[in-house]
Amino acid sequence: MIINLFDLEKDFPNKLPEGVEGYYSSGARDEVTLKRNRSIFNEYELLPRLLRDVSKIQTSCTILENEIDAPILIAPVAMQEMAHNEGEAGTAKAAATHNTIMTHSTISNKSIEEVGPLHDKLFFQLYFSKDRDFTSEMLERCKRAGYKAIVFTVDAPRLGTRERDERNSFKMPSHLKLGNFIGTKFEQFDKIEKYEGSSMNLHSDHLFDPSLTFDIISWIKEKSGLPVIVKGILRPDDAAQAIRSGADGIMISNHGGRQLDTAVPTLKQIQPIRNEVGPETLLIVDGGIRRGTDILKCIALGANAVQIGRPLLWGLHHDGQKGVELVLDILKKEFIESMILTGCVNIKEITSDLVIPV
Repeated sequence: MIINLFDLEKDFPNKLPEGVEGYYSSGARDEVTLKRNRSIFNEYELLPRLLRDVSKIQTSCTILENEIDAPILIAPVAMQEMAHNEGEAGTAKAAATHNTIMTHSTISNKSIEEVGPLHDKLFFQLYFSKDRDFTSEMLERCKRAGYKAIVFTVDAPRLGTRERDERNSFKMPSHLKLGNFIGTKFEQFDKIEKYEGSSMNLHSDHLFDPSLTFDIISWIKEKSGLPVIVKGILRPDDAAQAIRSGADGIMISNHGGRQLDTAVPTLKQIQPIRNEVGPETLLIVDGGIRRGTDILKCIALGANAVQIGRPLLWGLHHDGQKGVELVLDILKKEFIESMILTGCVNIKEITSDLVIPV
């Protein structure tokens, strides 16, 4: 019986090859940040309001002019066909059914052109290549395909070391392809046959550009003609600089604990960043969100919305598109319950006085 997300998680490692499960589940080095992203939610308690009329609950919100049914977005996750043959297509269809935003990863099995027609609320996650012409073409493809925003990942000037991937010598299964690279100079990106450790480290050395600065945000906006959200921010001063440089929003993220180990958990940084950038800046947060109360705590501390990564993989692996829909169903029902029990009838009523640090 599937009651909550942890029921899906329990079944996940039992039905995937060790290398694939390790790639999806692992964090950097000792996985301290991976664990802290989750455990920190227990360090904040809720102080509910009572005797409010909560007979009608409204969960809808607007993200960059996209009206969605609940503040629960789908984070960019690479190579989803390793979890289920529907891959990113199944996830996009689930996002459409639930009227939410999906961010499509650069390193995906389905291409921009394959996913674009499946949903009208798609963002694209950009790893900025050392080859600027390749990046420019990728941005132009997004615009042609109707994507609504670019999510620029900034916390990966190189790939963090995931020791589980190293031990498993992780490599994407040979029958799969990286859809966004087909027909480009990077088409053989996934065809390295002999490499000790995780082949992703070698890929990142070829693809990621470690020389980037905040100035590149305006270039991305110019080339894409789309709003740009900067993903991977943890410091208030970096958030403020990104906004001054033209960013249209911030994703508070530590890459799911997969980059710098012992980096601060994301929940802890919502309030300091909100205080720095002011009330109008779009803030989205990810990392360790598994319960409706987690979503409520994030919003109370200052986030506009949350996004989920690993749980969508658990659902996708469980039953393709229907499994992702199940994940979104569970989280939305729990979130509504949390709103009712804290006396909130809409998102605006979820305020900081509901949360007390332990």
